[in-house]
Amino acid sequence: MALDPIHAFYCRKDYLTLAQACKIKSGGVCARCGGIFDISGLRPHHKIELTLDNVDDPKIALNQDNIEVLCHDCHNATHRRFGSVVGTKRVYLVHGSPSSGKTTYVESVATRNDVIVDLDKIHRSICICGLYDKPDATKQIAFDIRNLLLDKIYHAGPRRKWQDAYIIGTFPDVYDRERFIAEYNAEPIHIATPREECIRRAQEDLQRGAVLDMVLGWIDNYWKNYSER
Repeated sequence: MALDPIHAFYCRKDYLTLAQACKIKSGGVCARCGGIFDISGLRPHHKIELTLDNVDDPKIALNQDNIEVLCHDCHNATHRRFGSVVGTKRVYLVHGSPSSGKTTYVESVATRNDVIVDLDKIHRSICICGLYDKPDATKQIAFDIRNLLLDKIYHAGPRRKWQDAYIIGTFPDVYDRERFIAEYNAEPIHIATPREECIRRAQEDLQRGAVLDMVLGWIDNYWKNYSER
């Protein structure tokens, strides 16, 4: 089986040579915590994260100025974004009104090793319809796929290959939200965009009247049912 392109990059001789040079140049000092370590225990880290779009760009992938040398703990904390330790399963429930920016937020903080459960995108992936067009014929399949992913997240242990999980949903009712948080030991992230801004975004983004009316209805229904402690 072919290696993941980014994994393959980390095995390349030119990168390994650069990584070793960076570790030697560091003098054993971690760039984050300032601790002093044997260089064999240090890890080179790309400040601009490598992706499939930039892994072949030497100005990013092989740029010494884009590499900082970290100790094992700081490197793990950096890749987990929210400070989790090795093996710990982190689950985030990202909730809020339709058009509040939940997906945009997740796309700004998640890494390529994270699992993202987004019912809208799941539904779109199994039919030819647009983002807001959810035919009854495929709704149950989309829910089944989402439930399968949630089950995998629920039962995942420290030896899983993925890193963190982001579950996107509206969850306007506080009791439903807290029950889900307790069941998955999730950290809630509320995208608290005001109702008027959600409506403005929907009106700006959507042109078709029927689709706009439908999304505005979802927003209105969310705020009618939204509750806090």
